[in-house]
Amino acid sequence: MRGKVFSASALAASVAAAALLLGAQGAQAGGGCYGSACYTLQQSPPVYGTINETYVARPAQTQSRIIPAEYEYVTEQVMVHPQRVIPRYRPAQYSTVAEQVLISPAGRRWEVSRDLYGNVTGCWVDVPARYGIQQRTVEISPASTDYETLPAVYGQRQRKVMVRQTQVVHETIPALYETRQRQVLMSPGSQYWARGRY
Repeated sequence: MRGKVFSASALAASVAAAALLLGAQGAQAGGGCYGSACYTLQQSPPVYGTINETYVARPAQTQSRIIPAEYEYVTEQVMVHPQRVIPRYRPAQYSTVAEQVLISPAGRRWEVSRDLYGNVTGCWVDVPARYGIQQRTVEISPASTDYETLPAVYGQRQRKVMVRQTQVVHETIPALYETRQRQVLMSPGSQYWARGRY
C-alpha cells in the first residue's frame, strides 16, 4: 500500500500523536513498530534552479564635448583710393612777333648849300618817313585750369569670418546592462512521515 504525504502542520500533529501511541505500544511490546500505524521518516533534497538576472554593468553617463568655432576666408572688394578730381593748370602761351613801326614821320627840311659857282642857295627837301622792325611778345592763349576726374580704385582682400560659433554638445551614454546566471533555491529540502507496509 502506497504511503500518503501530509502537510507540515498536519504531519507535526500526526507525528506527535503517533509518537505517543507508538511509545505506549512500544512500551507494551518491548520495542519496534509494526502494523498500519507505523510511519517511516522520508527526506526530500532541496531543489536548486538557475535564473537570469540583469544588472547595471555601467551606469548612464553624460559627457560634454566642445566643438570649436569654424572660420572661413572670404574675398571681398574694397576701395583702395576714392574718386578724385585733380586740377590741371595750363599757363598762358606767348610768342614773339616782329612788326614794322614808324621811327620818324615824313617831313620837309630846309637845306642850305652852295652851287657850282659858290653861291649860297637854299631849298626845301622832302624827308621820307622812317620805319623799323620791332619785336614784341604777345599772348597766344590765356592761362586756364582743366579738371581731370580720376575714378576710384578697387582691390580685393581676404577676410577671416566666423561661420559657426563654439558649441558645447552634451552626449548621453546609456547605461550598459548585462545578464548573468545565478543559482537560487527553488524549494528547500523537507522531511515527512510516510505510512509504511509491513
